[in-house]
Amino acid sequence: MLRLCYKNSLQCRNTFSLSDIKKISSGTSLLQKINKSNTTSVNNENELERIYYGPLTPQIKAVKVFSLSSSAAGLVAQPIILREASTIGSTSLLIAICSVVGFFTFVTPLLLHFITKKYVTEIHYDPGTSTYKATTINFFLASKQLEFKAEDVVVPDIPGMFTTMQAKGTPLFIEARHFNDPLHYAKIMGYDKPLDFKLGNVEEPESSK
Repeated sequence: MLRLCYKNSLQCRNTFSLSDIKKISSGTSLLQKINKSNTTSVNNENELERIYYGPLTPQIKAVKVFSLSSSAAGLVAQPIILREASTIGSTSLLIAICSVVGFFTFVTPLLLHFITKKYVTEIHYDPGTSTYKATTINFFLASKQLEFKAEDVVVPDIPGMFTTMQAKGTPLFIEARHFNDPLHYAKIMGYDKPLDFKLGNVEEPESSK
């Protein structure tokens, strides 16, 4: 029995050469590097802190889903509607039907996107780089992210429609009460900076003659 075990160990030793052992060890080190990089990327993602969440996010997504679904249904049914409307023979009725179908098919999704594209659904903060990452929703319901710092924010003197601030030239809409920490809102809006009252130049009184 001992001789058999000894022979088997010799056969295994002869089967694996030194080069094979080096390949195995290099492969192991490569796997360790991959696992280390994946762990680092996960840690970097976990470092981001969510400081803001827009409460209207579910409602906006639901409305946009309904709008896009109705637009797709309108595009599919439009040839059938036009064919049935043409059998009536009334030109004015055909124009009215085409206007209604075209409005709900094309105008409604564009109008909703114009209103909701500025609404910020989430804001994450990276304390390592002092960078904010604002998330909005594009036309096709995909998340769109914008990275900016407090220095990149411009607060207009007269805010536009659905606009609270502009980050790197992009208008965004946020609400102060939905921040986890009000200090972040104050930093983004520049309330922590010294006030400039812009009193202007004081004219000197004319000397009496």
